[in-house]
Amino acid sequence: MQMKLERRVSRGLSFIGSWTWSHAISNADISTVGGGFYLGGIQDIYDLRGNRADATFDIRHRLSVALLYDLPFFREAQIPAVRTLLGGWQIGAIITEQTGFASTLSGIGDTTGTGVSSRVSVAPGQSEKLSKRTREKWFNTAAFMETPLGQFGNASRMPIHLPGLNQVDFSAVKNFRFVERYTVQFRAEFFNFFNHVNLGAPGLNIRAPDAFGRITSASQGPGAPNEARVIQFGLKFLF
Repeated sequence: MQMKLERRVSRGLSFIGSWTWSHAISNADISTVGGGFYLGGIQDIYDLRGNRADATFDIRHRLSVALLYDLPFFREAQIPAVRTLLGGWQIGAIITEQTGFASTLSGIGDTTGTGVSSRVSVAPGQSEKLSKRTREKWFNTAAFMETPLGQFGNASRMPIHLPGLNQVDFSAVKNFRFVERYTVQFRAEFFNFFNHVNLGAPGLNIRAPDAFGRITSASQGPGAPNEARVIQFGLKFLF
């Protein structure tokens, strides 16, 4: 499902926003998008339905908003110098919010002698969901166990979802018009304006218990990969 809201320029304000709700399902994936571990083959050819799960590119919610606003302050100032220096500013923002990609878990080898790696197994009476996620424990690690020899893993192919994305980019633009033909444009751009940390993938290897379920890295954000706030200034001469 997709929704879109748009406001064309009115009183100096314009914006466009879209929200997407989706659910991607597959029985095999060929991508490591989002940091998830790639489990390529069908685990059990006699149980194809058991391979049906969230696709690795499954993103349930994504919100994207872009807005521009021409600030009205000092635009009608009587003093030309004040109008030139303090008036005519435009601010903008791009807001991106989305839930995380689906991911499988790793660390189980060939438990059946078929040459195919098995999935992890679900511990009886446990759920991967937690009432509160933290960096130290992104999912309930007690919900998964190593698969016994002679059996295929019974966990879903993509049993968890990785951390999502939360980013706000901000810009401020000022045009200095000296004569009719010449303009100098000043730009200030702030990527990840609020210095928000977007978390990376948790440890996915069940045979690495110290890291399993823990997040120790940052993820990529649009415009500023793996970085905190980035500030750029620039001047452009327009003729």
